[in-house]
Parts: sequence; structure tokens; C-alpha cells
Amino acid sequence: MNTARDHYDQQLASVYSWMAGDPEAALKRNHDLFRQLEIGSSPLGGIAVDLGAGSGFQSIPLAELGFSVVAVDFCAALLSELSDRASNLTIHTIHDDILNFSQYLEEQVQVVVCMGDTLTHLESLSSLQSLLLSVKSALATSGKLVLTFRDYVSTEPHGAARFIPVRSDESTILTCFLEYHEKVVEVYDLLYQKEGDRWVLNTSSYRKLRLDKSWVCDQLQKLELKVIQNEIINGMICIVAQKSKS
Repeated sequence: MNTARDHYDQQLASVYSWMAGDPEAALKRNHDLFRQLEIGSSPLGGIAVDLGAGSGFQSIPLAELGFSVVAVDFCAALLSELSDRASNLTIHTIHDDILNFSQYLEEQVQVVVCMGDTLTHLESLSSLQSLLLSVKSALATSGKLVLTFRDYVSTEPHGAARFIPVRSDESTILTCFLEYHEKVVEVYDLLYQKEGDRWVLNTSSYRKLRLDKSWVCDQLQKLELKVIQNEIINGMICIVAQKSKS
């Protein structure tokens, strides 16, 4: 069975930005979301950490809002793409597991984001608890955490509904198939790419955690990270928490 890192290195990295459709639209969507969530740097600037930064769909808007961004991801190819796209923005890329992000910080930060479906890539709920504990330590007082992830808990598709067309064009077709288990979802990516006059199929799978948003909110509350927003935005669960004043 592949790990999430294996799956991205071998299957998804080459089509990750293509999956988003128009990259500029994706960047604007997150820029607007951060504005909506009142994520903005102080007059003196600040540090934002992007966990699971990918090719920069969160890091670039954060940098444009005035943050110095620490972008962490386990996929070197995506971080290279981020660096190419970031131009002269203040973004420092880190090639490592997101669980190790605090090792690269020299001071507390104003914002931590973990978006897309990155949280579900963790191997266990205990790994998520460890990550949230590290986030609490890393955040300055009144600092904010933004989490987004897909809802694999409230409904469980059956039959043909488990096949999800992701995107297609004249040379590439990506379809996703979901196989539900008690605690995880096995995600199969079926990637067809045209080579000459024939289509070549590559398949790969990995597991995602089935995260209950109520459980996530409970973990945040236990750490005295106050949940200030909990809703569905752009089809994803979006939770915003703030570190309480001492």
C-alpha cells in the first residue's frame, strides 16, 4: 500500500496543478477566502506557515497579503513548482513531513494553514493530535489556525457514486474511485494520458482518514484553541481557530 507521499511522488505531482483547472482562479479563490476569514498581517508583518503547501495555492496569497511564508510539503516536485510560481514573494520552502514543521521556526507565528485535503493524509488520529499540539506551541497569542478538509463521514456513497470525474482534456483524464472503510477511505486515482495515438493508464491508491469535524473541534478546544468559524466553504469543511490570550 502506498503512503500519501509515494502516491504524490509517483502519480499526482505531475498533474496536481492541472487538476485545479485555472491556477490563477485557484489563487484568487484562496486570496478571497483569507480576506473573508480576516487573515491579514499586522502593520509590522508576520509569519505564516502553510502545511501541505503543494504548488503554492495558499502560500502565494498569504505572501501577497504581507506574510513571510514558511511552506512545508513532502513533495519536492510541487515545492519546485511553487518556487517557480512565487517570483519575488517572501516564501521559504521546506521539503519535509508537516509533522516536523516546528523544527524550522525561530519564533512564534501569526497564522498556520493546513488546507486542501492535507489533514486526511496523516496516518492516524494520534498524528493529528500531535500536529495540533505543535500548532498551539507555534502560534503567537491571538494567532489563527485555518483547516480545510473533505467530509468523508456524514455520507458514504455506494455503487457508481464512488466514481468521481476529476478533470479531463484532450490528452489527460483523471477519475477517482473511493472505497470506504471504518476509519479510512482508500482513494484510487485512475490517470489516463495520451501518448501518440494511444491512451496509457496509470493507477495508484492511498488512504485518507475519515475525519469527523466535531472531533477535530473538540481537540482544538482541549488545546485552548478557540473555534471561531466552522462551516462549509467551496465544498470543504473549513474550521478557523484562534489561540487564546494567556
